[in-house]
Amino acid sequence: MPLTDIADSTALTERLGDAPFREKARDLDATLRTVIREHAGTPIEGKLLGDGVLAVFTSARHALEASLACGKAGDNVGLPLHLGLHAGDVIREDNNVYGGAVNIASRISGLSAPGEVLVSETVRSLAQTSAGVRFEDRGRRKLKGVAGACAGVGGVQEVA
Repeated sequence: MPLTDIADSTALTERLGDAPFREKARDLDATLRTVIREHAGTPIEGKLLGDGVLAVFTSARHALEASLACGKAGDNVGLPLHLGLHAGDVIREDNNVYGGAVNIASRISGLSAPGEVLVSETVRSLAQTSAGVRFEDRGRRKLKGVAGACAGVGGVQEVA
């Protein structure tokens, strides 16, 4: 499940102004949701994340492909994204998802640099041979508020 969040949105709002930033962010949100659907994902409509999007996929490969495409979409409009992926069970309720896997995806997203896709060791293991990407080991990282407090994290690079 990927989670996106506009990087430095407060500074961008200050620089662009409230209304122009909100218009760009709204347009990007619509684009991200389209990209997610094009890659066999389901954007979670009930999760209100401010300027972020949460989605679920049945395939780690599809989630990675969508995340990379979302990152490009954000870069193209000058709103770089933090992108984080984790795989795990979720609780589905109405049009929303909950649980530890969502929390871990959020924490991993928060560790990523603007425009970067970071993944958990779980995602890397699932997609190692199918995604057509290269993973860069980033070691074990502390995840605030998560029991066990560490997770293997890797950066994702497209293979040309």
